[in-house]
Amino acid sequence: MRNNRFQNHVSKSTLTLPLCMVTGALAWFWNGTMQEFSFSNLALASFLLAAVCTYIVIETSNLFALLRIRSSMIAAVWVVCISMLPALHSFSMGWVAVTALAASYYTMFLAYQQHEPVLHIFHSFLLLGIASLAIPHMLASVPLYYWYLLVFLRCLTWRGFWAGTVGMALPACFVLGWCILSRDFGFIQGRLELLQATRLFPADGYAWLMSCREPQALNFAFITLLSVIGIVHYLRTYYNDKIRTRMYLYIYVMQTVASWLLMVCLPDLYYLVYPVFLLGASTMIAHFFALTGTIVSNLLFCLCLILALMLFTLNMGLWTF
Repeated sequence: MRNNRFQNHVSKSTLTLPLCMVTGALAWFWNGTMQEFSFSNLALASFLLAAVCTYIVIETSNLFALLRIRSSMIAAVWVVCISMLPALHSFSMGWVAVTALAASYYTMFLAYQQHEPVLHIFHSFLLLGIASLAIPHMLASVPLYYWYLLVFLRCLTWRGFWAGTVGMALPACFVLGWCILSRDFGFIQGRLELLQATRLFPADGYAWLMSCREPQALNFAFITLLSVIGIVHYLRTYYNDKIRTRMYLYIYVMQTVASWLLMVCLPDLYYLVYPVFLLGASTMIAHFFALTGTIVSNLLFCLCLILALMLFTLNMGLWTF
């Protein structure tokens, strides 16, 4: 009976991901203010990066068997999450960061218990370096990455440590060299200004969170609640997964918590970091819905579908309250 519930049919259906992708693509170019489709260059650029990131999410889920069943639920939840908030549909450096991070996770997972994982570690940190150029605050992930390699993936060696250091520094060195040759330091100046302008716990930075009518506040609360449910469920049932899969999911848990704390501590970075948060959150949410089959989880799944549809149409400007 557990496998015959509605949520199980949706999780295992081959139509779930295509339907989510088509709906997400339509929502991406819908202008709620003008009530018409708008194909601006910024929307096209962000859509392209979102599509690349979605492909990486699909490949990561399939290759590393993040779910114990054959399901595209992780990618489907990711597509739904990024499609719900119109503010994400315009190009920002956050999309560069999350696409680089998704690829970074993929290459880092390849290093699991490898005897000589130098190349994988180099590529992972190279991509993390690109993400840090987009959002300088992502530099805080460097010690976390080394921790993942040492404790979870059990592959960190001295050669791997220096490979990661070189990979991390390479994008910055390339940008610095380009700026020197072109005598244009605008990009570096912009990154430094972003660091200087970011305020820790600003008194006026949480106004959007205090209003229940703000789309970003509703989305943030909804995804945060589901993420907590997904993480708690995983921590209670982690023994059902293979050891290898456990290590991968532990990394997603830590990255989800870290990005959530970054948004809360530095609310000025909300729109930049939110896609990064969704990358981990969607994995934990999908893990919960795909691998449970109780009456309670099925009712919760139906309720979440209704709430997601309401938020989706509200954010698209199709109705107001």
